[in-house]
Amino acid sequence: MTIIHLCKAPPQGADLIFVFAGREYRKQYGLELFKNGVAPKILFSVSRFEIRRFSKLPLPAPLDLLKLAADAPPPQRHFFVLFHRSTVQVTYVRPRRFGTLTEIEALLHWLQHHPEVHSVALISSHSHLPRIRLCCRLLLSKDLEIYLASAPAHLSRASFLDRFAAAFLERLKSFVYVVMLAFRRGHPRVNPVIRDLR
Repeated sequence: MTIIHLCKAPPQGADLIFVFAGREYRKQYGLELFKNGVAPKILFSVSRFEIRRFSKLPLPAPLDLLKLAADAPPPQRHFFVLFHRSTVQVTYVRPRRFGTLTEIEALLHWLQHHPEVHSVALISSHSHLPRIRLCCRLLLSKDLEIYLASAPAHLSRASFLDRFAAAFLERLKSFVYVVMLAFRRGHPRVNPVIRDLR
């Protein structure tokens, strides 16, 4: 049974940090947690518009993701990037219509190939967490301990209006997800992780 915790910051001792695609401050926070030893592995979800900036972050190992992504058409660029100690592994993820759902389904597929992972710290924006929690409850059937944590708001540097608009949009998306997942009844779409690139 999957156990889901909402927390200000994930505790030490998780097996994996997973950072959702989107705002760069999510990734900065994930790197901070990784540096502080919250988990020995960190897995980033990187969408097409983040690829160029991603490689400029202070990553644990050098990576030219733009070069690796060059063979895929821009609309098809979405990757999982795993750092473990000094190693890096890049996995292609097929983009789908619902981004958060795609990421969690791809994470589920990834976890099936990593049975050593029993606890995961999921990092995103505060307004995004309820939708993530909804998807996790319906899709993650493996025995897992999930910690949902939001990157600190001060890292985003967004204005009050931007944060308000994001929260409003997130409520609309959550409503769509509730309706859609009610018909799904926990059956994931076929959305395999296609291939390892490195």
